[in-house]
Amino acid sequence: MTQSKLDRLWRSYATQSRSTTLIRWLGYGLLLLAFLDLGAILIPFRLMDPMWEFRSIGDIVERIPVPLIGFVMVFWGEQEYRRPGEKIVVKLLTWMTLCMALVLFALIPLCMVNSQRIHNSRISRVSAFQDQRLALVQQLENKLRQTNSVDEFQMLLSQALNNRLPANFDSSQPLSEIKVQLPALLDPARSEIKRQAQVAREQHENARPSLLKHSVKWSLGALIGAVISLRIWQSTRWARKKSYL
Repeated sequence: MTQSKLDRLWRSYATQSRSTTLIRWLGYGLLLLAFLDLGAILIPFRLMDPMWEFRSIGDIVERIPVPLIGFVMVFWGEQEYRRPGEKIVVKLLTWMTLCMALVLFALIPLCMVNSQRIHNSRISRVSAFQDQRLALVQQLENKLRQTNSVDEFQMLLSQALNNRLPANFDSSQPLSEIKVQLPALLDPARSEIKRQAQVAREQHENARPSLLKHSVKWSLGALIGAVISLRIWQSTRWARKKSYL
C-alpha cells in the first residue's frame, strides 16, 4: 500500500473519530438537558395528587424524543473510539434505557387511572360545594325560625342574601306569618345553588372528552417511547458484556 493511500486512510480514520466523538458529546448534552427537564417537572413532588401526576406524565411523555435521541447518539459507533473511563458510563446508560422503558410502561395505566380520578374529583367537588351551600341555607332557615322580631329576621335575611331581600318578602306581616313563608323565601337560593352545581357538572362532562384524548395520546406516546427504549437496550448488549470493560 502506497504512502498516499495510508495518508488517506489515516485522515479518514481521524475524521470519523472526531465526528463520532462530536455526536456522542451532543448525546451526553441532550441527556443532561433531559435530566434537568425531568427535575423541573417532578419538583416539588405532589404524589397522590391526580392532576399533578397527570400533567407530569404528559410533560414527561412530550419530552421523550430528547433522551431517546441522546441515547442513540451516545451509543453511536458502539465500542469504537471510546476512552477507558467512558465504558463504565456507557454500561450505566444502557441499563438506564431499560429502566426508562419499564417506567414508561408503568405510566400507561397510571395515566388512564388519573384521568378518571380527575373527573371523579371534579364531580365530587361540585357535589360537596352543593351540599355545603345547601347546608348553609338550612342553617339560615333554622336561625330565622328562632328569631323574635321582624327587624332581626329582616337583618339576618338581608345579610345572608348580600343586602338583598326576596321580592315576596313583606315586613309588614306578623312574624308568625313571615316564618310560615320561610321555604318560599329561601327556595330561590336553593334553586340557584342547584343550578350552579348542574352547570358545573355539565362543564366537567363536556371537558371529559378532552381529558380522555390527552390520556390516550400520552399513553400511546409512553408505549412508543417504552418500545424504542427497550429496543435500544436490546441493541446495546455489547456495552453490558464483561469483555467490553
